[in-house]
Amino acid sequence: MKIFETRVTRLMEKALDIASARHDLLANNIANVNTPGYKARDVDFHAELRAHLETDRVPRVAGRTTHPRHIPISGRGGSPSSPMEMRSETSMRLDGNSVDIDAEMAKVAENAAAYNTFAQLIADRFRTLRYIISEGRR
Repeated sequence: MKIFETRVTRLMEKALDIASARHDLLANNIANVNTPGYKARDVDFHAELRAHLETDRVPRVAGRTTHPRHIPISGRGGSPSSPMEMRSETSMRLDGNSVDIDAEMAKVAENAAAYNTFAQLIADRFRTLRYIISEGRR
């Protein structure tokens, strides 16, 4: 019985992965605010999560090894991470840099709130499971 690997848990795990990847890109944008020609990059959080939901509906097929030297194939499918980048081609400055520091800082705050929300949801879910496993005892 897989009580820890449910569709909801996988969705929240993926949301954390996307938020983490987005944070890396936004931090990179901020670090390159004074780099001439640098183009800001971002991830469309909702589109990536929606894409994960679409692929998660496909029934998973697990591979079976018939020899000890075979490489095991898990039923999880998909690559651990895909390049989830989206380039902004607009430039606000004469040096060709498209980073708007105020917009980037607002995106970082928004992304941090999303990450914290999903982390709290996962923590609550496991806290509930621990409570159920212990039959309500401490």
